[in-house]
Amino acid sequence: MTELNPQSLVTLWQIERYGSFSATAKALGWSQPAISQQIKKLEAQCGTTLVERTSHGVRLTATGAMLARHGESIAERLEHASRELEDYRERRYSHLSLIAPPSICSTIAARAVVKLGMFTDVKLSLTQMEPPEAIVQVARGKADAAAVFRYSSIPSFLPLGDDLTFHSLGADPLRLLVRRSSDVARRYEEDRKPVSLAAAKDESWIAGCPTCRANLVKLASRAGFTPDVVHATDDYWATQNLVEVGMGVSLVPELDTHINLGEDLVACPIADDYATREVGVVTRTGDHRPAVDALVRELKRTAVTYLTAQ
Repeated sequence: MTELNPQSLVTLWQIERYGSFSATAKALGWSQPAISQQIKKLEAQCGTTLVERTSHGVRLTATGAMLARHGESIAERLEHASRELEDYRERRYSHLSLIAPPSICSTIAARAVVKLGMFTDVKLSLTQMEPPEAIVQVARGKADAAAVFRYSSIPSFLPLGDDLTFHSLGADPLRLLVRRSSDVARRYEEDRKPVSLAAAKDESWIAGCPTCRANLVKLASRAGFTPDVVHATDDYWATQNLVEVGMGVSLVPELDTHINLGEDLVACPIADDYATREVGVVTRTGDHRPAVDALVRELKRTAVTYLTAQ
Protein backbone atom coordinates (compact mmCIF):
# COMPACT_ATOMS: atom_id res chain seq x y z
CA MET A 1 0.00 0.00 0.00
CA THR A 2 1.35 3.45 -0.95
CA GLU A 3 2.14 5.60 2.08
CA LEU A 4 0.98 9.11 1.26
CA ASN A 5 2.70 12.18 2.65
CA PRO A 6 0.29 14.04 4.98
CA GLN A 7 1.85 17.41 4.12
CA SER A 8 1.31 16.77 0.41
CA LEU A 9 -2.37 16.08 1.08
CA VAL A 10 -2.65 19.34 3.01
CA THR A 11 -0.92 21.17 0.14
CA LEU A 12 -3.37 19.62 -2.33
CA TRP A 13 -6.26 20.96 -0.24
CA GLN A 14 -4.62 24.41 -0.12
CA ILE A 15 -4.33 24.41 -3.92
CA GLU A 16 -8.06 23.71 -4.15
CA ARG A 17 -8.66 26.46 -1.61
CA TYR A 18 -6.52 29.17 -3.27
CA GLY A 19 -7.02 28.14 -6.91
CA SER A 20 -3.41 28.31 -8.09
CA PHE A 21 0.12 27.15 -7.27
CA SER A 22 1.39 30.72 -6.89
CA ALA A 23 -1.38 31.76 -4.49
CA THR A 24 -0.82 28.60 -2.45
CA ALA A 25 2.93 29.23 -2.31
CA LYS A 26 2.35 32.79 -1.14
CA ALA A 27 -0.13 31.71 1.54
CA LEU A 28 2.20 28.98 2.87
CA GLY A 29 5.41 31.00 2.55
CA TRP A 30 7.02 28.50 0.17
CA SER A 31 8.33 28.73 -3.38
CA GLN A 32 6.11 27.78 -6.28
CA PRO A 33 8.60 25.08 -7.46
CA ALA A 34 8.40 23.47 -4.01
CA ILE A 35 4.62 23.29 -4.30
CA SER A 36 4.84 21.85 -7.81
CA GLN A 37 7.39 19.26 -6.68
CA GLN A 38 5.11 18.05 -3.86
CA ILE A 39 2.20 17.56 -6.23
CA LYS A 40 4.31 15.82 -8.91
CA LYS A 41 5.60 13.36 -6.30
CA LEU A 42 2.07 12.77 -4.98
CA GLU A 43 0.75 12.17 -8.51
CA ALA A 44 3.57 9.70 -9.14
CA GLN A 45 2.65 7.83 -5.96
CA CYS A 46 -1.04 7.74 -6.92
CA GLY A 47 -0.40 6.94 -10.56
CA THR A 48 -2.90 9.53 -11.75
CA THR A 49 -3.31 13.25 -12.41
CA LEU A 50 -4.53 15.18 -9.39
CA VAL A 51 -4.34 18.79 -10.61
CA GLU A 52 -5.33 20.11 -14.05
CA ARG A 53 -4.41 23.50 -15.46
CA THR A 54 -7.25 25.70 -16.77
CA SER A 55 -7.49 29.13 -18.34
CA HIS A 56 -8.33 30.53 -14.89
CA GLY A 57 -5.66 28.70 -12.90
CA VAL A 58 -5.86 25.09 -11.76
CA ARG A 59 -8.55 22.67 -10.60
CA LEU A 60 -8.47 19.28 -8.95
CA THR A 61 -9.50 16.11 -10.70
CA ALA A 62 -12.07 13.84 -9.06
CA THR A 63 -9.26 11.85 -7.42
CA GLY A 64 -7.54 15.05 -6.35
CA ALA A 65 -10.73 16.39 -4.78
CA MET A 66 -11.19 13.13 -2.86
CA LEU A 67 -7.64 13.28 -1.47
CA ALA A 68 -8.01 16.98 -0.70
CA ARG A 69 -10.81 16.15 1.77
CA HIS A 70 -8.28 14.11 3.75
CA GLY A 71 -5.84 17.00 3.57
CA GLU A 72 -8.50 19.30 4.99
CA SER A 73 -9.10 16.92 7.89
CA ILE A 74 -5.37 16.70 8.59
CA ALA A 75 -5.06 20.50 8.59
CA GLU A 76 -7.99 20.83 10.98
CA ARG A 77 -6.54 18.26 13.37
CA LEU A 78 -3.15 20.00 13.33
CA GLU A 79 -4.80 23.33 14.11
CA HIS A 80 -6.75 21.69 16.93
CA ALA A 81 -3.54 20.17 18.29
CA SER A 82 -1.85 23.58 18.27
CA ARG A 83 -4.72 25.09 20.25
CA GLU A 84 -4.62 22.25 22.78
CA LEU A 85 -0.85 22.62 23.19
CA GLU A 86 -1.25 26.32 23.80
CA ASP A 87 -3.94 25.63 26.41
CA TYR A 88 -1.63 23.23 28.23
CA ARG A 89 1.25 25.70 28.12
CA GLU A 90 -0.89 28.53 29.47
CA ARG A 91 -2.65 26.21 31.99
CA ARG A 92 -5.99 27.58 30.92
CA TYR A 93 -9.35 26.15 30.06
CA SER A 94 -10.39 26.23 26.42
CA HIS A 95 -13.48 26.93 24.40
CA LEU A 96 -15.22 23.60 23.77
CA SER A 97 -17.92 22.60 21.32
CA LEU A 98 -20.58 20.13 22.47
CA ILE A 99 -23.09 18.44 20.15
CA ALA A 100 -26.35 16.84 21.32
CA PRO A 101 -29.70 15.68 19.88
CA PRO A 102 -32.78 17.79 20.74
CA SER A 103 -34.00 15.98 23.91
CA ILE A 104 -30.51 15.86 25.47
CA CYS A 105 -29.65 19.33 24.20
CA SER A 106 -32.59 21.01 25.94
CA THR A 107 -32.16 19.15 29.25
CA ILE A 108 -28.85 17.62 30.36
CA ALA A 109 -26.59 19.48 27.94
CA ALA A 110 -28.19 22.90 28.47
CA ARG A 111 -27.99 22.59 32.27
CA ALA A 112 -24.35 21.49 32.08
CA VAL A 113 -23.49 24.45 29.86
CA VAL A 114 -25.03 26.86 32.38
CA LYS A 115 -23.25 25.25 35.35
CA LEU A 116 -19.85 25.26 33.68
CA GLY A 117 -20.32 28.86 32.59
CA MET A 118 -21.20 29.95 36.12
CA PHE A 119 -18.57 28.08 38.12
CA THR A 120 -15.59 27.45 35.80
CA ASP A 121 -13.63 29.12 33.02
CA VAL A 122 -14.90 26.57 30.47
CA LYS A 123 -16.69 28.19 27.55
CA LEU A 124 -19.08 25.94 25.64
CA SER A 125 -20.77 26.14 22.26
CA LEU A 126 -23.82 23.87 22.05
CA THR A 127 -25.15 22.55 18.72
CA GLN A 128 -28.06 20.20 17.95
CA MET A 129 -27.23 17.13 15.88
CA GLU A 130 -28.24 13.46 15.76
CA PRO A 131 -25.73 10.86 17.08
CA PRO A 132 -24.43 9.34 13.79
CA GLU A 133 -23.45 12.75 12.43
CA ALA A 134 -22.25 13.99 15.84
CA ILE A 135 -19.66 11.26 16.39
CA VAL A 136 -18.22 11.93 12.92
CA GLN A 137 -17.70 15.56 13.94
CA VAL A 138 -15.89 14.49 17.12
CA ALA A 139 -13.74 11.93 15.31
CA ARG A 140 -12.70 14.57 12.75
CA GLY A 141 -11.82 17.07 15.46
CA LYS A 142 -14.61 19.45 14.47
CA ALA A 143 -16.27 19.08 17.89
CA ASP A 144 -14.85 18.24 21.32
CA ALA A 145 -17.67 16.07 22.65
CA ALA A 146 -21.06 14.68 21.65
CA ALA A 147 -23.93 13.70 23.92
CA VAL A 148 -25.52 10.70 22.20
CA PHE A 149 -27.96 7.85 22.72
CA ARG A 150 -28.02 4.22 21.63
CA TYR A 151 -30.94 1.81 21.73
CA SER A 152 -30.96 -1.54 23.51
CA SER A 153 -32.97 -3.02 20.62
CA ILE A 154 -30.26 -2.10 18.07
CA PRO A 155 -26.93 -3.19 19.58
CA SER A 156 -25.05 -2.55 16.33
CA PHE A 157 -26.18 1.08 16.18
CA LEU A 158 -23.56 3.79 16.68
CA PRO A 159 -20.35 1.74 16.41
CA LEU A 160 -17.37 3.56 17.91
CA GLY A 161 -13.78 3.05 16.81
CA ASP A 162 -10.77 2.93 19.10
CA ASP A 163 -10.26 6.66 18.54
CA LEU A 164 -13.47 7.47 20.46
CA THR A 165 -14.49 6.82 24.08
CA PHE A 166 -18.08 6.45 25.34
CA HIS A 167 -18.84 7.71 28.87
CA SER A 168 -22.23 6.40 30.02
CA LEU A 169 -24.56 8.92 31.69
CA GLY A 170 -27.49 6.58 32.40
CA ALA A 171 -30.65 5.00 31.00
CA ASP A 172 -33.56 6.93 29.48
CA PRO A 173 -36.76 4.80 29.41
CA LEU A 174 -39.06 5.10 26.40
CA ARG A 175 -42.73 6.00 26.78
CA LEU A 176 -45.82 5.38 24.67
CA LEU A 177 -47.34 8.82 24.09
CA VAL A 178 -51.15 8.71 23.73
CA ARG A 179 -54.19 10.96 24.17
CA ARG A 180 -55.60 10.98 27.70
CA SER A 181 -59.00 10.10 26.26
CA SER A 182 -57.70 6.92 24.57
CA ASP A 183 -58.44 3.37 25.77
CA VAL A 184 -54.71 2.78 26.29
CA ALA A 185 -54.42 5.78 28.61
CA ARG A 186 -57.56 4.86 30.55
CA ARG A 187 -56.33 1.31 31.15
CA TYR A 188 -52.94 2.54 32.25
CA GLU A 189 -54.37 5.11 34.65
CA GLU A 190 -56.64 2.45 36.16
CA ASP A 191 -53.98 -0.18 36.98
CA ARG A 192 -50.75 1.90 36.70
CA LYS A 193 -48.90 -1.00 35.08
CA PRO A 194 -46.58 -0.76 32.04
CA VAL A 195 -48.45 -1.25 28.78
CA SER A 196 -47.61 -3.44 25.80
CA LEU A 197 -46.99 -1.70 22.49
CA ALA A 198 -49.46 -4.21 21.05
CA ALA A 199 -52.18 -2.21 22.81
CA ALA A 200 -51.64 0.45 20.14
CA LYS A 201 -51.06 -1.87 17.17
CA ASP A 202 -54.13 -0.57 15.31
CA GLU A 203 -53.13 3.08 15.73
CA SER A 204 -51.32 5.31 13.26
CA TRP A 205 -47.78 6.03 14.41
CA ILE A 206 -45.57 9.12 14.50
CA ALA A 207 -41.88 8.19 14.18
CA GLY A 208 -38.79 10.23 14.98
CA CYS A 209 -35.36 10.31 13.32
CA PRO A 210 -34.35 7.36 11.07
CA THR A 211 -32.69 5.57 13.99
CA CYS A 212 -35.70 6.17 16.24
CA ARG A 213 -37.95 4.82 13.52
CA ALA A 214 -35.79 1.67 13.23
CA ASN A 215 -36.08 1.22 17.00
CA LEU A 216 -39.87 1.62 16.85
CA VAL A 217 -40.12 -1.05 14.14
CA LYS A 218 -37.90 -3.40 16.15
CA LEU A 219 -39.90 -2.98 19.37
CA ALA A 220 -43.20 -3.33 17.51
CA SER A 221 -41.92 -6.55 15.96
CA ARG A 222 -41.12 -7.87 19.44
CA ALA A 223 -44.75 -7.05 20.34
CA GLY A 224 -46.03 -8.93 17.29
CA PHE A 225 -47.04 -6.20 14.82
CA THR A 226 -45.78 -3.78 12.18
CA PRO A 227 -46.47 -0.11 12.98
CA ASP A 228 -48.35 2.00 10.45
CA VAL A 229 -46.03 5.03 10.37
CA VAL A 230 -47.86 7.97 8.83
CA HIS A 231 -45.75 10.88 10.12
CA ALA A 232 -42.06 11.34 10.93
CA THR A 233 -40.51 14.21 12.87
CA ASP A 234 -37.75 14.61 15.44
CA ASP A 235 -39.45 17.74 16.78
CA TYR A 236 -41.03 16.80 20.13
CA TRP A 237 -43.46 19.73 20.03
CA ALA A 238 -44.73 18.63 16.62
CA THR A 239 -45.06 15.06 17.90
CA GLN A 240 -47.08 16.23 20.91
CA ASN A 241 -49.39 18.30 18.75
CA LEU A 242 -49.97 15.44 16.32
CA VAL A 243 -50.80 13.01 19.13
CA GLU A 244 -52.98 15.58 20.86
CA VAL A 245 -55.20 16.12 17.81
CA GLY A 246 -55.58 12.40 17.22
CA MET A 247 -53.18 11.92 14.31
CA GLY A 248 -51.51 8.93 15.93
CA VAL A 249 -49.43 7.70 18.86
CA SER A 250 -45.68 7.88 19.33
CA LEU A 251 -42.68 6.44 21.12
CA VAL A 252 -40.79 9.16 22.99
CA PRO A 253 -37.89 9.19 25.46
CA GLU A 254 -38.73 10.12 29.03
CA LEU A 255 -36.32 13.05 28.68
CA ASP A 256 -38.76 14.69 26.27
CA THR A 257 -41.53 14.52 28.85
CA HIS A 258 -39.31 16.49 31.26
CA ILE A 259 -39.42 19.35 28.78
CA ASN A 260 -43.20 19.40 28.62
CA LEU A 261 -46.17 17.04 28.69
CA GLY A 262 -49.51 18.42 27.63
CA GLU A 263 -52.48 17.99 29.97
CA ASP A 264 -54.35 16.01 27.31
CA LEU A 265 -51.49 13.51 26.90
CA VAL A 266 -50.25 10.49 28.85
CA ALA A 267 -46.74 9.02 28.58
CA CYS A 268 -47.19 5.33 29.46
CA PRO A 269 -44.31 3.09 30.63
CA ILE A 270 -43.77 0.18 28.24
CA ALA A 271 -43.73 -3.51 29.21
CA ASP A 272 -40.51 -4.37 27.37
CA ASP A 273 -37.01 -4.35 28.86
CA TYR A 274 -35.66 -3.19 25.50
CA ALA A 275 -37.84 -0.05 25.55
CA THR A 276 -34.99 2.17 26.72
CA ARG A 277 -31.95 3.93 25.41
CA GLU A 278 -28.55 4.54 26.94
CA VAL A 279 -27.37 8.14 27.04
CA GLY A 280 -23.69 8.99 27.11
CA VAL A 281 -21.03 11.42 25.98
CA VAL A 282 -18.41 10.63 23.34
CA THR A 283 -14.93 12.17 23.40
CA ARG A 284 -11.72 11.44 21.55
CA THR A 285 -9.69 8.70 23.20
CA GLY A 286 -6.79 10.17 25.15
CA ASP A 287 -8.24 13.69 25.19
CA HIS A 288 -7.68 14.49 28.87
CA ARG A 289 -7.68 18.26 28.69
CA PRO A 290 -8.92 19.72 31.99
CA ALA A 291 -11.84 21.36 30.19
CA VAL A 292 -12.98 18.10 28.60
CA ASP A 293 -12.71 16.24 31.92
CA ALA A 294 -14.72 19.02 33.60
CA LEU A 295 -17.40 18.78 30.89
CA VAL A 296 -17.78 15.01 31.27
CA ARG A 297 -17.98 15.31 35.08
CA GLU A 298 -20.66 18.00 34.87
CA LEU A 299 -22.71 16.03 32.35
CA LYS A 300 -22.61 13.03 34.69
CA ARG A 301 -23.69 15.15 37.68
CA THR A 302 -26.52 16.76 35.72
CA ALA A 303 -27.70 13.45 34.25
CA VAL A 304 -28.51 12.05 37.71
CA THR A 305 -31.55 14.33 37.80
CA TYR A 306 -32.93 13.03 34.51
CA LEU A 307 -31.71 9.48 33.95
CA THR A 308 -31.77 6.18 35.82
CA ALA A 309 -28.65 4.18 36.66
CA GLN A 310 -27.57 1.56 34.15
